[in-house]
Amino acid sequence: MRFASYILTGAAACGIIGFIPAAQAQTSAPAQDEVADIVVTGIRASLQSAQNIKRNSDKIVDSIVAEDIGKLPDINVAEALQRVSGIQVSRDRGEGGGVAIRGLSQVLTTMNGREVFTAGGGRSFNLQDVPSELLSGIDVYKTPSADLIEGGIGGVIDLRTRKPLDKKGFTFSASARGRYSDLADDVKPMASVLVSNSWDTDAGEFGILVSAAYQERAFATDIINVGAPNGRSDIIAGQTVNTPNGSYQPAIKGNRRRIGVDGIVQWKPTPELEFYGQVSYQDFRSIQTQFGLNIPTNGRTAVPGSATLFDGTKDVESISYNNVSFSTFGVARDTYDENFQYSGGVTYETDKARFNLDASYSTSKNTLYYSELDLTGVAPLAQQTVSGSVPSMLLSGIDLNNIASYTIGAMTRNENYFKGDMWAIKGDASFDIESPILKSLNFGLRWAKRGMDFTPVRFFQTPGTAAARLNAAPYADLFMANPLNSMFSGSGNINQDFLVADPDALRSMDSFNAIRQQLGITAQVGVSAPGIYSIDETTLAGYAMAKYGFDLGSVPVDGNIGVRVIRTGLNVTGNRLDAGQTVPTPIDMDSNYMSVLPSANIRFKLSDELQLRLSASQVLTRPGFGQLAPTLTLVPAQNTGSSGNPDLRPLKADQLDASLEYYFSPTGSLYLAGFYRNVQNFILTGTVLRNIDGIEYSISAPTNSNQGKIKGVEVGGQTFFDFLPGLLSGFGVQANYTFVDSSTGTSIAGLSTPLTDLSKHSFNVSAIYEKGPLSARLAYNWRDKFLTGLFTNNVVTGLPVYRKAYGWLDASINLDVTKNVTLSLEGSNLTRSKTHTYYGRETLVGNLEQDDIQVLGGVRVTF
Repeated sequence: MRFASYILTGAAACGIIGFIPAAQAQTSAPAQDEVADIVVTGIRASLQSAQNIKRNSDKIVDSIVAEDIGKLPDINVAEALQRVSGIQVSRDRGEGGGVAIRGLSQVLTTMNGREVFTAGGGRSFNLQDVPSELLSGIDVYKTPSADLIEGGIGGVIDLRTRKPLDKKGFTFSASARGRYSDLADDVKPMASVLVSNSWDTDAGEFGILVSAAYQERAFATDIINVGAPNGRSDIIAGQTVNTPNGSYQPAIKGNRRRIGVDGIVQWKPTPELEFYGQVSYQDFRSIQTQFGLNIPTNGRTAVPGSATLFDGTKDVESISYNNVSFSTFGVARDTYDENFQYSGGVTYETDKARFNLDASYSTSKNTLYYSELDLTGVAPLAQQTVSGSVPSMLLSGIDLNNIASYTIGAMTRNENYFKGDMWAIKGDASFDIESPILKSLNFGLRWAKRGMDFTPVRFFQTPGTAAARLNAAPYADLFMANPLNSMFSGSGNINQDFLVADPDALRSMDSFNAIRQQLGITAQVGVSAPGIYSIDETTLAGYAMAKYGFDLGSVPVDGNIGVRVIRTGLNVTGNRLDAGQTVPTPIDMDSNYMSVLPSANIRFKLSDELQLRLSASQVLTRPGFGQLAPTLTLVPAQNTGSSGNPDLRPLKADQLDASLEYYFSPTGSLYLAGFYRNVQNFILTGTVLRNIDGIEYSISAPTNSNQGKIKGVEVGGQTFFDFLPGLLSGFGVQANYTFVDSSTGTSIAGLSTPLTDLSKHSFNVSAIYEKGPLSARLAYNWRDKFLTGLFTNNVVTGLPVYRKAYGWLDASINLDVTKNVTLSLEGSNLTRSKTHTYYGRETLVGNLEQDDIQVLGGVRVTF
């Protein structure tokens, strides 16, 4: 594979990807001229523009385009991307969250070609942070080119914002919507506005655009986490059977707010020269409360004869226990993201050359506040049944609404403070060449300096002593009846009515400290000094790329070839705890390495409608900052911890890609693509036991593995049925299917598994209708089961944990009341998809989770 990459020597030429006018058809040049006066709008225009980008790019790319302002489908970027073939999206409280491209989650995000990020332990940009209304489109680069910024072995996602000179004159667009979430039973507002204008003056063309979006969403999630299986020989005589080690039952409710602001200025004093500046801001917060029961059963005495097994297995289906300790919890968990991007530059173009100089500065903050106060008790009887639509765990013999039934449990406060910034400057030059083969030469340099700082606050205390915990009755004012007592439609399979702490009384540090003092806890909340770390990274990259074109017999051939060379310098400071140590050792470590990334793309235009692409390349992704961090973080409540590894090496991948594409109409196409990835230095997480201050902790830490392999196929297409008569000609369809097979080593010697969070099979189908003032879309997204991790207990080592297959149904309908006013109605998660996980086989039940059905209605005005 490496040999093939170097033979092609590739540097995939990015080229300038922009909008092909929506009025143009996508056949040969004469056909384009024949239909140049046709005006295409709405969904058709968006599909046509996206198809044009894919067809005319010099690499393999898929796009989503909002040809009409404010009509990019879905609410945030991650949700919009779930419609693209080869992309699988994880869910976070019912919203699109993380993204993997062709099985790899190591994805680089750029905005108008500039790298963006959200501060945190990783390197990625939180795609939930960006309201979709701010974007004109999203490009997903599945093969690299030398002028694309390195860092995404999965691919590059470029978010494109609107520019004032893209559409001359005055433009105004505004929308207002309400979003109803059924489990939360609440309606929250959404609004957006865009104002743009341009002028022809004696000093040249001048344009300014300002856009903003505000989104709120109420959400609720019901979860029952059946405890991981535990091998026990004291349940049924003469057998070792697998019993769940308890049940964890959080009910979650919260509110998310998303704000995005974008401002762009363009000035073209001459047709050849342009100056520009842009400021972007994203603010995302999630205010979340959760209440529930935690009922561990490890070591508890089973009621004799109460255990039943699933037929043909040694897996317990139902069981009862005597005298089970449990806890109830009230939790406040709030997260905040705040990102700024500042950029500016100059572009100069002549007939034969193009130059661009671009500078940017980004800052980001990510903050977590977590507070918890527990009540503890002992129930005379606990009855558990894991079969059925809702797994059962019921406590009896105790009044859960009587404060006298409880003692005060653990009090926890965790705060994470991530801060990051990045300076970057890059220059690009392109020169057209007149020769039979060579068409242009492209060169560029990029310097970037990125820093990340992390400061943790940790507090975990239980008042009283182990022998004499505090009776809860004197502190009744700190607790209340569980307000989220209708989980899974009020299921009687779990206890719904019990007492919990009030999270609102725990949120601020002042009120938290007041409760701490009231409970007689003298230990102070403070910064965990051993957990502080800082990482600085400087990169210097240069590339050279050639674009070529020639005729191979009667077949036109074009493409690009080039190489990107990067020097990376890394400085890590913090405190490191090595094996055998009980006191962390300060470290200040520097490292440097050079990377050479060749790439090549070639396209064969087999006919006006049919083209074949081939690509070979090498790519890399650097380890996440949290993975590189030397510090150790402990979770005393669970006797677990995690640490980073500053010795990690970057991930590298050899890639081969092929794509056969058939374009039979301006909005109609079919494609078949294949891909292969050979990844070295995959980062795996292993676990070791370590005694710290007399307590045995299970510590997880990342290490580099040997390699992983990913191969797969994508097939898809889109069309409108224009040949049908009358109103039927408004129907259309988009569909794609992806098969991905993967294998990688694990932290367990000799064990290989598929990549985590990767489904082998997935597909998207969208039924579309657009005719006159009416447009509608019904979209279904489905993915097969996938591995979420490995579990080890006293009986098995490396038991795979799977999430079952699931589908997600969305729908929307828009009605143009006038040419300027549109009414919309949308729905998301209409079939209420549920999360089901299991340990190796479905009789070892894991997690059950459900999220809101959402309905949105509103109006959009455009001038």
